[in-house]
Amino acid sequence: MIYPKPQKMNLNGKAVKINGVNIYGNFQNTAEKVFESYGIAVNGEYEIKTVITDSKKTTYIDSLSRLCNEKYYITVKENTAVIEAATRRGVFRAVNTLAKLITKNELCEGEIEDYPLFEKRGYIEGFYGPTWEHEKRISVMKLMAKYGMNTYHYAPKDDLYHREKWRDPYPEKELNELKMLFDTASENELDFSWSVGPGLTYCYTSESNFEQLINKIKNVYSIGVRNFGLLLDDISWEFQYEEDAKKYDSIVNAHIDLINKAYNTLKAFDPSITLTVCPTEYFGDENGYYISKLGQNIPSDVNLFWTGAEICSRVLTCREADEFKRSTAHRPLYWDNYPVNDAEMFQEMHLGPVLGRDKQLYKSCEGLISNVMEYAECSKLPLITVADYLWNPESYDPDESIFNAQREILGDKAEIFGYIADHLQVSCVRRHASQMMSDKLMHINFLAATNRKAEALQEFSEYNGKMRECLEVISNTSVPMFAEMQKWVRKFAMCCDVLEAIYAVWETPDEKNKAELEALLEKYNSDAVVMTGFCLREQAEKALKM
Repeated sequence: MIYPKPQKMNLNGKAVKINGVNIYGNFQNTAEKVFESYGIAVNGEYEIKTVITDSKKTTYIDSLSRLCNEKYYITVKENTAVIEAATRRGVFRAVNTLAKLITKNELCEGEIEDYPLFEKRGYIEGFYGPTWEHEKRISVMKLMAKYGMNTYHYAPKDDLYHREKWRDPYPEKELNELKMLFDTASENELDFSWSVGPGLTYCYTSESNFEQLINKIKNVYSIGVRNFGLLLDDISWEFQYEEDAKKYDSIVNAHIDLINKAYNTLKAFDPSITLTVCPTEYFGDENGYYISKLGQNIPSDVNLFWTGAEICSRVLTCREADEFKRSTAHRPLYWDNYPVNDAEMFQEMHLGPVLGRDKQLYKSCEGLISNVMEYAECSKLPLITVADYLWNPESYDPDESIFNAQREILGDKAEIFGYIADHLQVSCVRRHASQMMSDKLMHINFLAATNRKAEALQEFSEYNGKMRECLEVISNTSVPMFAEMQKWVRKFAMCCDVLEAIYAVWETPDEKNKAELEALLEKYNSDAVVMTGFCLREQAEKALKM
C-alpha cells in the first residue's frame, strides 16, 4: 500500500517490473527530478508519457462539484504508462504516485484516478521556540510535497523580523534564505505564504505604521511571494495607544479597518496577492462577538485561521465548521495545533498520528494547516499522517499511517522504534500512551496469576530486552531524529531501569531489590519529562507489595 491512498486504484493486472524509466511529453524535467529523488533511473526502457489535457476529466471532481488543479489519471500497461493531468501540479502528484509504486514493487497493469479531498493542505511554522535550521526546512518541505501537501506557511514566532522587528526589512542574508525557501516550495508545488505579526506594537491609527507594514510585505514580495498572512494572535485585547482607544470602541473594529485597508492596498498593488488572517479570537465559540463581526466585515476571499473549540483541539467537526461559516460568512481555514508541543506542552513529544478530525471535514472548511514542533525531524512523523488524512480522509487509517511514517523516516529501525513511540502519544488528540506496554504487563500479570510464573518471567525478560535494544538504537545521536529526542531518550533509559528492577523483585522479592526499585521509581517520577505513567507505576507498586 502507498500513502496517501489514491481515491480510485484498480491495478489488478500483470505485475510490471521496472529498472528505469524514459519520460517524454509535458513537464518532462519535473517528472525526471521526481523519479531521481526516489533513486529511479531516468534513462531506462519503461516509457512514461505525460499528457496535458484541460478537460472536465482532468479538472473536475464530480462528487464534490468543484474544480481541482491536482487531479490526475494514470494508465499502466506492460511497457508504458500514460499520465493525464491539466497542470504541472497534477503531473507532479501523479509522478510521485508512480515512483512510490515502483520503489515498493507494487506497480501492476491497470488505472488510477486520484485527487485530494481537502483544498488547502499544509503546515505552518507557528510555534514558540528556536526556529528551524534552513536545511531542515528544505528537508521537511520536500517530504511534505512527496506526501501531497500543497501549502507552507512561514510564521515562526521567534523570527525577529516576523514579529518583534516587523517594521524592519529583512537583511540581505535572511532575505536570500527566504528566497531559497520560496524557490524550493515552487519547485515542489507548495504554495508559499509568508506572515507578519505586528500586533505587539502596532498603532492602528498611525499612517506611518501602516506604511511600514505594507513596505515590509513588499520587501518579501520582491523575492516572488504572493501569498501573505497577517497574524493578530496572542496580543493584548486592550489598546496600547491612547489615540487608538479614542477612535475605536473595541479592538475588533480596529482589526476590521486594518485588514480591509491592507487587503485593498495589496490588491491594488497586485490583484494576484492573497491574504490570510489569524484573528485575536482564534478558538472557542464560533458565534462570539469578535469573530462574528470580524468575519462578516472583511472580504470573503480573505482566509480566516481558526483552531477549533480549543487552542489545541481534541476534535474538529463538520458541525463546528458549518457553524463558523454561518457566523462569520467564511469557511474556517484550520490552524491545527497538532503536533506542536510548545508552551505548557514542552515536556511532551508528540509522535502519534493525527486523530479526532472528522472524515468529512473537507466539505465544510477551506483546508487544514498543521502547526509543527520546534523539532523538525520529529515533526516529520505526525506530519506524514496529517498529509495522509488531508489527501484522503475517507480512507485514513491512523495506525497504518503512523507505521508507514516510521518506515519512511527510519527504515529498518521502524519496528524497534515502536518501543519508545508507544510512550510518546500523549497530546491534545490522545490523552493516554503506552498501550503496548500496558497490554504486555497485563498479560504477564495474567500468566503469573494463573500459576505460570516461569512463562511470565520469560515474557517479562523478552520485553525488557526489546526495550534495551530500542534504547541502544535511539541513543545514536548521529540519526537526526534521535538527536532531537535526547531529553525523552534519557527518560526512556530510566523507564528501562525501573522495568528491570521490577523484574528483579519478581525473581527475588527481598528488601534489597525492593529498595533499589523504590529509589529508581522515585527518580523516574521526579523527572517532569512526559513518558509512561500509570501502568509502569502500578506494576512497580505491585512488586513492592510482594
